Amino acid sequence: MKIKIKKSSFRFSVVVLFCLVVINSIAVSKEYKVYDSYKLNSGTVNEYRLKNKIPVYINSEVQNQVAAVYIIVTGGTSVQPAEFSGLEDSLFEMMTFGSKNYSYDKIQSLEYSTQSYVSHYTMYCGSAIYLNCINYYLDYMLPVLLDGFLNPSFKQKEYQMMMNDIVQDLQRSDNDPETILMREINRQIYKGHPLYTSSGVERKSLENITIENMKKHHKEILDASRIKVVAVGKFDIQSFVTALDNALGKLKHGKNGISIPENPPLNFPKEKIVLHHKAAKGAEMAARVFVSPAVTSEDYVAARITEDIFSTIMFNVIREKYGACYTPGSQIDSSYAPVGIDYGLRVSDMENFSRYLKEAQDIMLAGKVISSASEKGMTFDSLENSLEGYKNSYIIKKYSSQSTSAGIASRIVSSILQFGDLTSADKIPQRALDVTEDDVLRVFKKYWIDGKSCWFEMRGE
Repeated sequence: MKIKIKKSSFRFSVVVLFCLVVINSIAVSKEYKVYDSYKLNSGTVNEYRLKNKIPVYINSEVQNQVAAVYIIVTGGTSVQPAEFSGLEDSLFEMMTFGSKNYSYDKIQSLEYSTQSYVSHYTMYCGSAIYLNCINYYLDYMLPVLLDGFLNPSFKQKEYQMMMNDIVQDLQRSDNDPETILMREINRQIYKGHPLYTSSGVERKSLENITIENMKKHHKEILDASRIKVVAVGKFDIQSFVTALDNALGKLKHGKNGISIPENPPLNFPKEKIVLHHKAAKGAEMAARVFVSPAVTSEDYVAARITEDIFSTIMFNVIREKYGACYTPGSQIDSSYAPVGIDYGLRVSDMENFSRYLKEAQDIMLAGKVISSASEKGMTFDSLENSLEGYKNSYIIKKYSSQSTSAGIASRIVSSILQFGDLTSADKIPQRALDVTEDDVLRVFKKYWIDGKSCWFEMRGE
């Protein structure tokens, strides 16, 4: 039997075939090339670029089945006025509560069925919305992340749910002496400073956390010059970058960009500030606040190790020897203009707390650590003999949880936001190993002893 082919059908087939060839050639021509590469401890990070130059940093050398994707926006609370404290964090919260194509209930259902989650955080230097999921489900969950970032729904129901949580948190904090004390410390130290703006909502900013203000701020952050993407996991890179480009590649660059403002000096009250709260009775608190090195300082890592050493000495002197406080310790903040705090929680001997702290300082300055302490006395060891253990402890505490995809991605994000590059955070373990006894004693004297400081107390009524 002879088969006849109509000329019209033949022409149609030729056209279809031609179109497929053209489409295929276009797809090939749009293959995303590696723009730059970075060698990190966790593996090589390749940088790709969307059509609007948004950088996409991808580490696909991990050996697990989890993908982590972060969309980050530089700026953070440092570029927001204090009366809008919590606005950016609330906006990013709303991004996870529903979007144009995904309702709140739909997101909850997808997260449950795939065991994925979309979350967010805000820092002084930037904010992030991020996704953690099994590699297999990335195609299902990435659109949820992107649509939430680009098209939050701002529905009244979800907004009210968020505001109810905020108000409840504020009510709890208003009756928490420790929170009240820290709030007063921040008010005094950072007043008039770019870091005075909080990532969380405060009483003074509550009325400004409106849907209208969030919508306005959302338009401001959809600025290609402020956006970066970080991803870790084993997935099809070309498909992944294509999906990002289709969504984020349409964003325009802002006219002026954004930069972290210069930091003026911090404020330190000359007189001790004493607060009173009825809930503090029997659980009084003391805090000595001092200037500490910024996260970008060469002294930062040595100071981090020093805080652990001095905290141990404080514990042995103030709690074990004198029984004057349940939880004494020392810590430094991680920001551009940070402070350190020698603190005592549940202080039972407030009148002598500063004297006991001075005794702990003298032991530290003498290059000693305490092996054991009691009312009968203390047993000492040298800082030199103990330092290696403290350095290893710091590295393990900071990086042991960062071997996962989420941990690796988080470290890259932290490096970008805090240091402005991909590699600085990766160098911290080696910097810790290089810290010497002289470094510890030098930073302790420079910041804990010789630097500006002031005292705060929270007493019962």
